[in-house]
Amino acid sequence: MDFKQDFLTALAAGKGYESLMELVRRHRIQGLTLEAVYKSLQQIWLDHGFDESEGQPMQDDLETVMEKVWYGQPVVETPQS
Repeated sequence: MDFKQDFLTALAAGKGYESLMELVRRHRIQGLTLEAVYKSLQQIWLDHGFDESEGQPMQDDLETVMEKVWYGQPVVETPQS
C-alpha cells in the first residue's frame, strides 16, 4: 500500500497522532522522502476540504502530523528501558 492510502486508512479508522507518526516513520525508513510525505499529507488536506473548514474530527491529527513533517521532526519517541 502506498503512503497516502495507508495514511488515509489509518486516519479514517480514528488512529491518533502517535499511530500516524509511527506510520510516517515506517514509510521514511522504507525510503520515502519528507517532501513526498508532506505532499501526500497536503493532498489529503485539500481532498477533504480542510483548507475551507475547521473542526472536523480528522483535521487536528492531520494538522499536527503535517507540522511535524514540515519542521522535519517525524520521529516517534520510544520509552527508554
